[in-house]
Amino acid sequence: MSERVLAINPGSTSTKMAVFTRKKVEFELKVSIEESQVSKDNVYQEFPFRRDQIIEELKKHGIEKIDIVIGRGGILKPLKSGAYRVCDSMINDFKTAKYGNHASNLGGPLAAYFGEMFNVPAYIIDPVVVDEMNDLARISGVPGISRHSVSHALNIKATTRRVCDRNNWNIKKQNFIVVHMGGGISVCAMENGRNIDVNNALLGMGPFSPERAGAIPLKGLMDLVYKKNMDEKALRRLLTRESGLKGYLGTNDAQEVEARIKKGDKYAKLIFDAMIYQVRKEIGAMAAVLNFDVCALIVTGGLAYCDYMKEELLTHLGKQFSIIIYPGENELGAMADGGFRILDEQMNIYDYDK
Repeated sequence: MSERVLAINPGSTSTKMAVFTRKKVEFELKVSIEESQVSKDNVYQEFPFRRDQIIEELKKHGIEKIDIVIGRGGILKPLKSGAYRVCDSMINDFKTAKYGNHASNLGGPLAAYFGEMFNVPAYIIDPVVVDEMNDLARISGVPGISRHSVSHALNIKATTRRVCDRNNWNIKKQNFIVVHMGGGISVCAMENGRNIDVNNALLGMGPFSPERAGAIPLKGLMDLVYKKNMDEKALRRLLTRESGLKGYLGTNDAQEVEARIKKGDKYAKLIFDAMIYQVRKEIGAMAAVLNFDVCALIVTGGLAYCDYMKEELLTHLGKQFSIIIYPGENELGAMADGGFRILDEQMNIYDYDK
């Protein structure tokens, strides 16, 4: 029987999973999460029902053998690009949200559960905290506060490799700006295969997104804390789950917003245009980081399916960049590719505790 990789990608509004062989995807699905099921405190509280959903689907599809499990890597300490075996200390950091609270924190614990269930190893690959930033990019302007790399590293790396393969480009000899647009938005300057600068796509930097605030005026933030007495948990949730399109328009569904725009909703258009405007500004900043030596602008993630978004980016940036649209999160495929490379001993594997 062909070797199988089980890939698990928990997102803020769904759990995506798939079983891959070397030749095909045996099955792939997305299980939506109801708003009432989303934890307002710690995403780990969602573990039981997400686990049960996966168990049900594996039984439904008659999956009884898996060779390796790969989970989406969540918010941990800064790590090198590569694979990490899921261990107790990693799971504890996810459980306690030691470095941050995000749905991707469930990837490691779910991988560990199903690794134990099938008696096979469990890994995370290129987690969101992959850190290859240049020293200059870390300086914030306030001593004691540093900029950190929190991005969609898995899809950014995998998509760029695919684009380079298709165009016979050497990823280690070219520069790219890579934009992943999903619930959060990452805009990355990739120099010779390294993500030398990227906005913190979860909390504090870059454009606002369907759910997140991005970079905001500091005076407004201070007013929230000191004048409205907002505590840390409430503030964190506001900035990461209740801002952006969700905050302005009551939905994080870009397709719904696009439909409103088509029906003549001027306010929806204003807000959506503002998000695109901020993405364009961040792309310009990353072009400056790369000294305007850019082989291509690669746009990926779920929002890359949005016709309105694509048209706006092409209209405003098409003369400055060669733009490649590669829609979809593509993260399950990236995890599967990494899983087979681990089985073939062709991937760097690191110890989380070292």
